[in-house]
Amino acid sequence: MADLPALLAGRLECLPQIRRWVIAFSGGVDSRVLLELCARQLPAERLLALHIDHQVQSCSGQWAERCATICARLGVPFQRIAVNPSSSSEADLRDARYAAFLSVLQQGDCLLLAQHADDQAETLLLRLLRGAGVRGLAAMPWKRTLGPAMLLRPLLDQPRQLLEQWAREQGLEWVEDPSNADQGYDRNWLRLNLLPLLRGRWPALYQRVSSTTEQLAEASELLDEIAAEDLRQAQRGAECLALDRLSGFSLARKRNLLRYWVHRLSGHWMSGDELRHLELQVLDAGEDRMPALQLGRYWLRRYRQRLYLLPPSADRQAAFALVVEPRQWALAQGRLSFESSNGPGIAVGTHLSLVYRQGGERLRPLGRGGSVSLKQLLQEAGVPPWWRADWPLLYRDGEIVAVPGICLCEGAVFEGGLTPRWQPLGLSDGGGFGRL
Repeated sequence: MADLPALLAGRLECLPQIRRWVIAFSGGVDSRVLLELCARQLPAERLLALHIDHQVQSCSGQWAERCATICARLGVPFQRIAVNPSSSSEADLRDARYAAFLSVLQQGDCLLLAQHADDQAETLLLRLLRGAGVRGLAAMPWKRTLGPAMLLRPLLDQPRQLLEQWAREQGLEWVEDPSNADQGYDRNWLRLNLLPLLRGRWPALYQRVSSTTEQLAEASELLDEIAAEDLRQAQRGAECLALDRLSGFSLARKRNLLRYWVHRLSGHWMSGDELRHLELQVLDAGEDRMPALQLGRYWLRRYRQRLYLLPPSADRQAAFALVVEPRQWALAQGRLSFESSNGPGIAVGTHLSLVYRQGGERLRPLGRGGSVSLKQLLQEAGVPPWWRADWPLLYRDGEIVAVPGICLCEGAVFEGGLTPRWQPLGLSDGGGFGRL
């Protein structure tokens, strides 16, 4: 039998930079053991027991009170957060729970979860049966970042039986959740029916699961390293990929990059079906088309051999007057700023109007030697069609003096003025568009 206090102490000692340990305390036997171990080894002022009340069970309020009583007896600070999941499904409960975690976690915190070897085996089997890839089959990591904090599962290689035995030996009390017996949940069905059979046939099941998930985690990390290197070659702004750079990649390498890029920006992991739809409907579409694919709240759009990942469109901000100064305006559809320039610019203090394209506009770009239609200018600059209507135009006395991020106009500039920049709404601060 493993020495749980020594095991936990050794694993927490590897993280001396942690300011506060936040224990996810449901009241069940697993989290009760973790709470007890932490309370015995760590100073109370560096602990917080965080109870998430999903409000699914009618007695959830009583559970929260019992958890608070246990923490008061141990001298551990306690906080309860009530959440309202979209449904009682495992996925919605998890989403609500993690949103609550993020509302509490701060820089320097470590969230401790009491998940154990049985949970890891269940997770691996569930993801296998749902058709997960390498990343999914790596199951739950020992540790990872979570918002500004760290998440750690210090008991992940210990069987539930060991935790229950230790809890009984220590005379601990805990909450029994009746939903754990509900076989309508896939995880419960696996726990109650399949895992006992597998352990009976393969007694070393948990060791094998741990070894397999560790190897898959390494493989997933390697795939991410390859994708990051490929992304450095193909990226053109945070939300844009140059498709011609992908043409020399194998299908597997291309898919690996696309998955990695989309997840890095949006948090969405594309499924195999979504990848195939992207290839057929967007990447393989005719050159004269501008295809798009919706991924939840986001859109993938192709234009001129570039692939863009875009957030939901926002209603543009109404036209308004402004005075040129070195500052930034946050509009609904993007950010406008004026920055110092060593060359031509617009004089500080100039009064301008910010308006939008109506159709038929003409202007005289600086250095072009004549007038050009705004439509042609936007096409030449490679501005994708979905951004053109909301692209701001700066007017003075009824004439366009600048198209931010694209050009300044003759007769409206002087040396040492400020240059207007425009960054369309994107998924990161590193996105945007501009030639100036």
